[in-house]
Amino acid sequence: MPDGEAGPGTVAEPTVTRAVLASAREHAARFGGRAALVDPGRRIGFGAFAALVPAAAAGLHRHGVRSGDVAAVQLSGVGELTLAVHALCAAGAVPAPLPLDATVGELARMMTECGARFLVTGGEVAGAALAATERSYVRQAFAFGEYPGATSFARLVGAGAPGGTAARWGEQAAVWGDTAAATGETGGGTPGTGVGSAGPGVPPPEPALRLFEPPVDLTHGDRFAALHRLAAVTRIHSGDVLVCGVRDCRPDVLIGLSDLCLAHGATLVGVPEPEVAPLLHAIGAHRATAAVVTPEKLRALTFDHAPVPVPDVRLLVTGTVDPEVARACHHRHGWSPVPVT
Repeated sequence: MPDGEAGPGTVAEPTVTRAVLASAREHAARFGGRAALVDPGRRIGFGAFAALVPAAAAGLHRHGVRSGDVAAVQLSGVGELTLAVHALCAAGAVPAPLPLDATVGELARMMTECGARFLVTGGEVAGAALAATERSYVRQAFAFGEYPGATSFARLVGAGAPGGTAARWGEQAAVWGDTAAATGETGGGTPGTGVGSAGPGVPPPEPALRLFEPPVDLTHGDRFAALHRLAAVTRIHSGDVLVCGVRDCRPDVLIGLSDLCLAHGATLVGVPEPEVAPLLHAIGAHRATAAVVTPEKLRALTFDHAPVPVPDVRLLVTGTVDPEVARACHHRHGWSPVPVT
């Protein structure tokens, strides 16, 4: 596929991406090396995020991505997912997140139905996603990591960085300047401001996210509205640490939570495993102030697990909260469950 001309490393519309990038730059100047997005083995700071997104968007332009193109996205890390969604939006494309546990045939069908011409993937889900492109209209793949037939995220960033500087995704934290934060240094929880508490302006009506469950296109206006709603429900502030199982939320909710944390100066910690024990471990290891749980996980951690020595955790439940379970959870752990969807 022929390369296009290099696009500018900026976001020119009042999109969620532009607002989040502006907030991330402010938090980088204010907090230095505080982690914004955390996955096992990888941390991304606010300043690194604000630098990587425009560089990746410019790299996408160089590889032919144009405004209005639909890109299928299947990623299990909160850092990778957030970077991919905002880089695509900055390039003018429409991200279409795919379910993590779909089969190759299901992925191919969804790629075709949404009109995807590009794919962004990586990690343990990359094999199925790349195989599905053979049965779809996807013509080019981008990946976090090195995969045959896919352009790596590092090459995208290197192509879009000022002066053609080669970016080395996945090496030492010093490469990004502010990606390192020791476990236990992400806690805090002091009031702050962000996109969820300031009017971002009137967004354009173009699609910003294409969903499959339910099948709907979300505009930037929809995403701004969701951001305000999540801010009111979660009460996330600067210094908070939010732990979330990546399979416990719909893609739009998970993306909304990452936007919320970036906007307010909080940290989002992703937990790839579906069990309760890894979630509880992450809550303790990162001194979390909030965590996302399903109703089933709420019941399991209330009755089947020993208390974790972290006080005042807000449990954001992705469904109906049983009052009996909520009372027991508060009595046993001192944690307060509230519905988030």
